[in-house]
Amino acid sequence: METLQLSPLSELVQTGIPYGYLILIRGDLGMGKTLMVKRIAREILSKYPVLYITFDDDPNSIKDELSEYASRLFIVDGFNLGETTGRVMPNVVGNITELDPRQLINVMMSTLPQTKARGVIIDSVNDMLMNVDPRSLLFLLKEIKMITRRYNAVGVIVAHTTTEDLSGMIDNMEYVFDGIIEIELDPNLAQLGVPVRRLRIKRLKGTAHSIDWFYFTISKGNMMPINIDDIKKALSTTLNMQGER
Repeated sequence: METLQLSPLSELVQTGIPYGYLILIRGDLGMGKTLMVKRIAREILSKYPVLYITFDDDPNSIKDELSEYASRLFIVDGFNLGETTGRVMPNVVGNITELDPRQLINVMMSTLPQTKARGVIIDSVNDMLMNVDPRSLLFLLKEIKMITRRYNAVGVIVAHTTTEDLSGMIDNMEYVFDGIIEIELDPNLAQLGVPVRRLRIKRLKGTAHSIDWFYFTISKGNMMPINIDDIKKALSTTLNMQGER
């Protein structure tokens, strides 16, 4: 079985993420979800084409960030939503003109055979979350899962769980996904005014993996690991010194 391996996920699942799986990356805004998606995209693009369906960013920005793999990058433009014909841009092979799950599936089904993509990225699904009823969204996710199986592609869907309503909706649909990656601030440190990002693989179907948190910071567009024990030790020392005053 072919798998996708990349840091930092390789530290949590040594065997990698199997092709044919549908993965959800969830978390609040600004946690590094899109950065994680770009790392996944680059790893797949190093070998295979990728179909990148963007709702949150302009296709030109996607193209520029992944310019070294331009020949294998195919973009579906959902950012310029509402344009009846879509703008003609390099690497754009399809356009989403309305928040209709059927249109999204039709675009995927028409572009995947042409592009032979082995990676399918949707960044993000929030527009659908807020504008489509839960039943239609559930059918959409199941059809995307079926498509990733059919084309033996790694499917990645991003969800910004910024409110309790959105988070609750995703909670109810997590079972559809083969794997769940959570990215968040450490809540205990956040209460002390120390914002530290962390991620974990909450679930990965049929694959042995660690459920430990991977702590990181973002520096120059990279996810750099940090030693959380050192941070806690330094914080404890600071608090003790303040208590002695």
